[in-house]
Amino acid sequence: MLLRRLQLRNHRNYAHLDLSMEPGVNVFMGANGQGKTNLLEAVAMLALSTSPRARREVELVGPVAPASRIEAVVESSGRRMELTIALNVEGDRAHRTIEVDGARRRAVDLPGHFRVTLFWPDDLGLIKAGPDQRRRFLNQLLVQVEPGYARALSGLRRILEQRNSLLKRIASGEEAQAVLDVWDAELVRTGSEVAAARAKAVRELAPAAARCHSEIGAGEHLEIEYLGPPSDMAAAVHNSLAEDLRRGATSIGPHRDDVRVLLDGRDARSFGSQGQQRTAVVSLKLAEAELVTTRTGERPVLLLDDVLSELDLERRGALLRRVATDGQVVITSVDAGPFPADLIAEAAVWNVEAGTVKPCG
Repeated sequence: MLLRRLQLRNHRNYAHLDLSMEPGVNVFMGANGQGKTNLLEAVAMLALSTSPRARREVELVGPVAPASRIEAVVESSGRRMELTIALNVEGDRAHRTIEVDGARRRAVDLPGHFRVTLFWPDDLGLIKAGPDQRRRFLNQLLVQVEPGYARALSGLRRILEQRNSLLKRIASGEEAQAVLDVWDAELVRTGSEVAAARAKAVRELAPAAARCHSEIGAGEHLEIEYLGPPSDMAAAVHNSLAEDLRRGATSIGPHRDDVRVLLDGRDARSFGSQGQQRTAVVSLKLAEAELVTTRTGERPVLLLDDVLSELDLERRGALLRRVATDGQVVITSVDAGPFPADLIAEAAVWNVEAGTVKPCG
């Protein structure tokens, strides 16, 4: 999997960018706030269809015009494709248009054409934050490798919205309880599909994550465990009705799932140091890249945003040796200090300043 060319128009702080990317290691250096993370965000959107970072898409549109555009030429299995995501601001919202080779596509149909594994500092929340971020990790992986997952996930969100609305109306006497039957059945059907995909992914990730954790210099043993809905989801949904009506929200389903991360048998969230937690997150991301490779036959593009800054010298070197051996890697850094001289000598290196990118050397 390769990103051959990236063009940005009024995306974040990029008024205009036209960049030809190289296979192998690509290093983007520059001070904080110059646009390095914005660049990786744009690449990730081509794989996920939405920003993994912005809460509202209107945030992605720069100051030049009420519209932005991301265009790319990518290569998969020797075939080149043109991907486009355009945003047009209407009021306080942005309307999104997606194209693959010039043909309109829905957002749920874009993932799978181009695949990435993304790490940035906020991913430390995979250990430290609540279960929502760990579910997001699984979702961003599975929409890229599991056929139909993006549609199932979109369907689950719609089902939960409808069911939660009905719960409130039933509790207030506006609807009869029987109207829930069809939505309960849909929740069980679609929820079981989403949960099964997540459980399978965690089983595949677990051995790879443990091995990667060992390889990048960590002495502790890393384990991950999927905490999904009850095996008999239909019975659990039925038995939770009184509580759901009281709360006005659905309490059973994969929207309540979690992934437990353990270091030497102890919860990494409570017992891991900052360095141990960061190494565990990097290990999960490397395992994600392995799973994508195994499932698709192609290594995803690795996007590593400031991944080196908080790792010690030994773990930094081990990680760089691990990721630089195969495929395309995009790494951002404030300076060249964290990189071995031989890696920088062989890498494509750019300087990022105020939304402009220029080759170094």
